[in-house]
Amino acid sequence: MDAAGPEDQHTLRRHVVRTLALAWPMVLSRIGIVLMFSIDVVVLGRAGAEGLADYVLGLSINESLVGMTIGLMIGVPILVARAAGAGEDAAAGRIWRRGLGFGIAVGLVLALALQAAETIFIASGQDPELAARAARVTRIVAFSLPCIAAYNVSAALLEALHRPGAALVAIMIANVVRAGLNVTLVFGLGPIPPLGAIGCAIGGTLVFFGLAVGMSIYVWRFFPERARYGIETPGMAPPFATQVRLGLATGASFLFEAGAFTVVTLLAGRLGVLALAAHGVVFQFLALTFMLALGIAGATQVRVSNAWGRGDPHGMAMAGWTGLLLATLLVGAATLVYASFPATAIGVFTDDAAVVAAAVPVMLWMALATVFDGGQAVMNNACRGRGDVWFPAALHFGSYWLVLVPLAWALAFPLGQGLAGVYQAILIASVVALALLAARFRRLSRAEP
Repeated sequence: MDAAGPEDQHTLRRHVVRTLALAWPMVLSRIGIVLMFSIDVVVLGRAGAEGLADYVLGLSINESLVGMTIGLMIGVPILVARAAGAGEDAAAGRIWRRGLGFGIAVGLVLALALQAAETIFIASGQDPELAARAARVTRIVAFSLPCIAAYNVSAALLEALHRPGAALVAIMIANVVRAGLNVTLVFGLGPIPPLGAIGCAIGGTLVFFGLAVGMSIYVWRFFPERARYGIETPGMAPPFATQVRLGLATGASFLFEAGAFTVVTLLAGRLGVLALAAHGVVFQFLALTFMLALGIAGATQVRVSNAWGRGDPHGMAMAGWTGLLLATLLVGAATLVYASFPATAIGVFTDDAAVVAAAVPVMLWMALATVFDGGQAVMNNACRGRGDVWFPAALHFGSYWLVLVPLAWALAFPLGQGLAGVYQAILIASVVALALLAARFRRLSRAEP
């Protein structure tokens, strides 16, 4: 844990080292989660543009609800890190248990609601045949939501306690299993017929179920410090209302952002199957690279919360700005590589020449957008670590629903930019979000904790 120390411990070098030490397994774990969906795209990219388009559209609503569900659980890492910073270790167990029950219940409700996906797709202007095929995918992956929530609660607990290794190992194993299931279920093997996009949906849901059960058992029975952190005998913890309040605000923030990206996917669907397939490929690069920033953002949130718990305003400020610096450098380096060789990079996901040709012109805009999107994620988490949750949620609503959504429509359709216009809008919205959230954190870091 970050412990109170003299001022000379608040050097940039020390903060970089401590942030990276916590962030690297969190980065790999988050990349591992997105990599599971990227594996789906790689496999379906070899099965043709139609199956890939079905899957991309089928996941669009589900992905926004995944973000909201994870946001609703944010009270777990924030309160655990704050309690640990204040020396109240035994509170962690009670916070974890409450989060687990809350997450599973929310996930099940959302899974049932997503059974009406076809109606939503048709109302958004999708082709009826595409909407019907995509809805079959949505109905299956919907039941991964309670599993993702349960896995995330356990992983967030361990990360907040600076013990992220088990979550990383679990997600790496899950990727190997998912790759095998995808190939088997998409193309068929022996008595198993080829299932295409439906096969990916089934495989993914089974893998997330395994992750949820495995991580819960690990924390409950095998976590070496479960006695210290109240897993066996929970200690006193902040009221559940506080945990829910943090989650509601962050869940709303995640829903505003992820929901706007769902609209972006629906807009791509209205551009046609080819544009939708190209968007599915290009978005993998944004999502995978964004995980670099999101891992650093998670570490930044923990370190800001630790500093707040021990009453260290200078430590909070250093933790936040160090996170932004690291995310900008790492994401910028990654995007520079694949933006320089777009056709080669896209070829990893698909060998369809038409999809490659449609995706290449979009890669530069995507790369620029990812740098700023990563920066705003770090600043958002820094504000949350400081206990500020509703203001960032409001900023996300403004940046994504008042800027991204109308701009994406205007650039893609009336201004004729097509799919490139969608990513130009993401870039502009991310710049706005970063500027506003950085200004907010600057103000918070100067206030008394």
